[in-house]
Amino acid sequence: MFQSCVKARRNAFTLVELLVVIAIIGILIGMLLPAVQMVREAARRVQCTNHIKQQSLAILDFESANGSLPSGFSTPGMTMWSAYILPFIEQNNLYEGLDKEGPWSRWTAVNPNNPAALGTYIGIFQCPSANVDRSQYDPLPDTDRVPCCYLACASGLNNRESGERPWCGMGAYEGLPKSDGIFYQNSETRLSEILDGLSHTILVGESLPDQEVWSDDYSGNSQKVDHWYIGSGELPSYDDFPEFASAECSECLGSTACPINSIKIPDAPGNDKELSFGSRHIQGVNMGFADGHVRFLAETVDRSVWSALGTRSFGEADTNLD
Repeated sequence: MFQSCVKARRNAFTLVELLVVIAIIGILIGMLLPAVQMVREAARRVQCTNHIKQQSLAILDFESANGSLPSGFSTPGMTMWSAYILPFIEQNNLYEGLDKEGPWSRWTAVNPNNPAALGTYIGIFQCPSANVDRSQYDPLPDTDRVPCCYLACASGLNNRESGERPWCGMGAYEGLPKSDGIFYQNSETRLSEILDGLSHTILVGESLPDQEVWSDDYSGNSQKVDHWYIGSGELPSYDDFPEFASAECSECLGSTACPINSIKIPDAPGNDKELSFGSRHIQGVNMGFADGHVRFLAETVDRSVWSALGTRSFGEADTNLD
């Protein structure tokens, strides 16, 4: 009997052996965790790519149905490009209930569906890697709004929406030219007008909304980095321009004149932070092109090439990304 007890003790783990096993398991988990995170991020990036693909195809479907691409934002209704493609992303019921002539603020809206739509979550307008709230209160329209992680491209040359004009996203105004990208105020761009090549001209891309990021714009006003969809109570009409210090087009439009991920650069100009494309993916951003394809572009892309991708008809000779 004594011998069997000794044998039982010899078959058990000692405390030291148990601690060694636990330490080894901890090391293995520590080694595997980054790999698991990389796999998850790769899956999120693929999902984001699919979001942009759906948006790009919806924009092109709109062009097929209407003869031109949707306006970047229309005035005086202050309706964004994302509202016009709702019927093409299986949101026709939401679209039919809206008054596309606005207004959108809870204080002024005649149609209660308008402010309600601003707070309606639509998954393809949020990147899963961005980690933004599904709804945030915006005091200007006095309603909840869903932050948007995607901007349509208004320019490749203009990096300002405030201060000295012309502003990014403006239509032709008082002798100033209309914005050089596909989307701008009251734009009706046809595919035949995109002379730089559909596969070399950006439609939409990722951008990071973050209402905690504030900085001064070129007019000296403090602005937050906020991107939204469907409609706005802030975008000015032509008649309002003399009274406005900013076009506020960065709610829905971006520019490749701004470096990728400018929002992450502490000393970047305020307008660059608001108008820049960017993401929380590793060192780059997903972008959709006018031929419908989607491509991941690194932060290190040549600045002249990046700028050229944002214009529609400036005849840049070299936009080779390979």
